[in-house]
Amino acid sequence: MKERSSWVLLLVLAAFLCLSNWTSGVKSSPPTSKTTWEYKVVSVYVNPAAPPPTNPTDLNNAGMEGWELIDIRSGNYSEARSNQVRLDYYFKR
Repeated sequence: MKERSSWVLLLVLAAFLCLSNWTSGVKSSPPTSKTTWEYKVVSVYVNPAAPPPTNPTDLNNAGMEGWELIDIRSGNYSEARSNQVRLDYYFKR
């Protein structure tokens, strides 16, 4: 009889430990504040026959200010000077 009560006590203890670990893993509700982003567009005009200008120093400085480069787009725009294409660098933080 003593052995049986030991097993019951052991099972109750194991169940309690499982439940306490399960409830401690439940996350609280997410914070109510929304994440807001800032966006920045840097446009440069380049000759389409030449490779795009890369200035690592400017990109590194933008990174240190918290900006992340998310896209680069190019295209012919009416305001562009002759034989030039506009490159738009899109940043967010």
